Amino acid sequence: MHVAIIGGASTIGSTVAYTLAGLAPTVDVSLVDIDEGAAWAHATDVSHAGYHFANAPGASERYDPDSVGTIDSATPEELPALDPDLLLFNAAAPQPEDATDRGAREAELERNRKIVEDVAEGLTELDPTPLLVVTNPIDRLVYHFYSLLEWPRHCFLGYSLSETARAADALAEGLGVHRNDVYCPMMGEHGENVVPVFSRARVAGEPVEISADERADVREYVREVPFEIAKERGVDETSRWVTSAGVTRVVRTMLAADEQATLDSDETDSFCLSTPLAGEYGFEDVALSVPVDLDTNGVAAIHEWELTDEETEQLTDAYDAVRADLA
Repeated sequence: MHVAIIGGASTIGSTVAYTLAGLAPTVDVSLVDIDEGAAWAHATDVSHAGYHFANAPGASERYDPDSVGTIDSATPEELPALDPDLLLFNAAAPQPEDATDRGAREAELERNRKIVEDVAEGLTELDPTPLLVVTNPIDRLVYHFYSLLEWPRHCFLGYSLSETARAADALAEGLGVHRNDVYCPMMGEHGENVVPVFSRARVAGEPVEISADERADVREYVREVPFEIAKERGVDETSRWVTSAGVTRVVRTMLAADEQATLDSDETDSFCLSTPLAGEYGFEDVALSVPVDLDTNGVAAIHEWELTDEETEQLTDAYDAVRADLA
């Protein structure tokens, strides 16, 4: 698989490249950026890091020299010639230093919409290609790309897995278990109207009861903690580590599509990504995070789970908020 990261010289873009080099070493990565020098520098540095990944104890099977991918840089003009299998959109306008409150994501829409339009114009030279959006506000920009490119909707994905990790952390603390044993999928908006699907929460694969107060506390933690991180580290750093790990999980899931196709998504730990809807859950003309199956072409299937009244109400709120901005 060849992944082209648009905005590859950015904090998130370069960190994704590094994480892919460590956890998905067969993937070819191109850092595509208008800052040609910075993209080259990051690509070269990550390539050098690959030497240590490959020569660490126990790494010989994963890092077969005949199958290790390349880490390169490119300009936006060179993107069509790369013929990527997956596009990762991470280009964004600079954020003001005080963009550390919960309204910051909505404010990014006007700053980043023009960038989406410019990038989409360049992408028209490509055949339809899976496109994973990481730039905020994710749901709105996913749908904007979909409207501009008119590729099949299965090509369009929006990253929203950081919330899954944050919910697991908050639930684990309250339940007295390890976060890695917790599963709680997250639907809705990447932002204020996130919808934790507590009705499907599991600990070590077993259902768990979560009180109304606990549900409210977990949801509030998921909404607030990224801005607490930004206040302490600065907006330029953003939540780079959890995002890069989550993006790498998406890539590895797409790579494992043949194996995953034999599994029933409703019986396994499915995750949710933002994608355009056409009647699923009663919504259309919008992109929201919903449970999906992935393959190398993007979204292979959307699953319509039975939700509680509370979850349905929250999902409707998410639709109303995103749809209002799109309108």
